[in-house]
Amino acid sequence: MSPLSGGRLAGLDGARATVSVAVVSTHGVGALRATLHRLHETTGHDVEVVVLAAQHAEDVVAYITRHYLSGDVSAIALEASEREMAHCGIDTAFQMSGGEILVRVQDDLAFAPGWLDAVVGAMQANPDIGMLGLVLDDEPRRRGRPPKVRSPEEVDHVDLRAFAVTQTVLREHMSELKGDRCADGCRFQYRLRQLGYRIAYLPGQLAAGGRPAAGPSGAELEADLAFHPGEREAMTRLQQCYRLGEEVLTPCATCDDEEFEVLAAQIDFCEAHDVPVGYTYTLRCAGCHGLRFEEDHQFRCPT
Repeated sequence: MSPLSGGRLAGLDGARATVSVAVVSTHGVGALRATLHRLHETTGHDVEVVVLAAQHAEDVVAYITRHYLSGDVSAIALEASEREMAHCGIDTAFQMSGGEILVRVQDDLAFAPGWLDAVVGAMQANPDIGMLGLVLDDEPRRRGRPPKVRSPEEVDHVDLRAFAVTQTVLREHMSELKGDRCADGCRFQYRLRQLGYRIAYLPGQLAAGGRPAAGPSGAELEADLAFHPGEREAMTRLQQCYRLGEEVLTPCATCDDEEFEVLAAQIDFCEAHDVPVGYTYTLRCAGCHGLRFEEDHQFRCPT
């Protein structure tokens, strides 16, 4: 997978817009991996990708950390629980992203080819749209080949699994929200109408049903890694995601504690070429003092 960062997309008027895609991970490493690959395959552009994880499973944390270090993901955040995303994740995603257009998607959706170009074109052609929904459960199925261009349709509310907004609109909303969270409904959509913006839905871009039936195996996850270079270059390119003595937040399988201390970082080598490929960390739970070993391989053997 090539890096997805700092991209620009062309709108209908030919102007260039920076775009950030915030992926909300709630279905495990298999769904997250599939979503990141779908983004790369369907956008055809480099875009800034940030990940918000609502679960702290070991494989999810290790996976997004690996992609952050490799540059595929520009920022990551771990939420305490899905309930903490009560305000649509807009606040966190906004603080982590730098694009003029922010697109938020969950990790259980399917993407149509060229969907991001269509989203940017619709947003730039309709500046009065404050929030553009991208998925709808009960969208009627059309017979025959779908039209190449679909116009935004005004709706009462947007499905929060996938939507697009502009940074300008978000700044105005966040300045008034001042850290408050919404327990019921979405204050953002309500406020947009007060400001004179339309709420709309763009058909045919995303659909439910993108989550894989099972998570990938270790070999499939390993396939995401680049082949290791020579010994000297590999050593200079390795990056430690944990430092000795650092406190790491991740759930303990033995007790209810979520705090681990990093005791050691061992360099792992490719057996065939004796080249460094990553680290194995020794972590100790602050609650039960049990040890856990976390592998972080950043390269794979080419043979």
